[in-house]
Amino acid sequence: MKRIYFAGKFKLHENKNLPLSKRLEQDFRAKLLESSEKLIFAKDNLKLKNGHIYSGPFYCEQASNGDFTSTDCNVVLKAEYEAVSNSDVYFALFNQKFSVGTIVELDWAIEMNKEIVIFYEEEESEHDIKSEYWFAIANALYKSDKVKVFKFNDINRVINIIKKGEIFNEIQGV
Repeated sequence: MKRIYFAGKFKLHENKNLPLSKRLEQDFRAKLLESSEKLIFAKDNLKLKNGHIYSGPFYCEQASNGDFTSTDCNVVLKAEYEAVSNSDVYFALFNQKFSVGTIVELDWAIEMNKEIVIFYEEEESEHDIKSEYWFAIANALYKSDKVKVFKFNDINRVINIIKKGEIFNEIQGV
């Protein structure tokens, strides 16, 4: 059983009047956890159907005053660094909702010698990969021999691959 950190920008419904759990329902992590409620606040040992453990990120982290926040940079940075550190596998999703934070977390994972799985969304042009993704992926491949890269054009197929867990079982030692 591996602890997996699932990086990527959170996908929120545009209607800000909806409760946060409803706004997060379409995020790929909420689909993996089969509950957007579980995606909101940090919890330990959230098992996925495939037996692996979801180790983060969570939309809200606890601030020093006890409130939950997604805007307190020091709190979020520390929580995400610890979650990457405590994971066995770093999973990065590069799609149209590109996250600069994913690049920072990817660099942490490389420095920590983590197993890394990257899925990037295929372009509908003569070039297979956006330049924004290319630099991050090329850098990861250059710095680590523990990086596996896959392209996709259907997020639901990626979710099904993750749910089966086989992609993580192929990684060293399972």
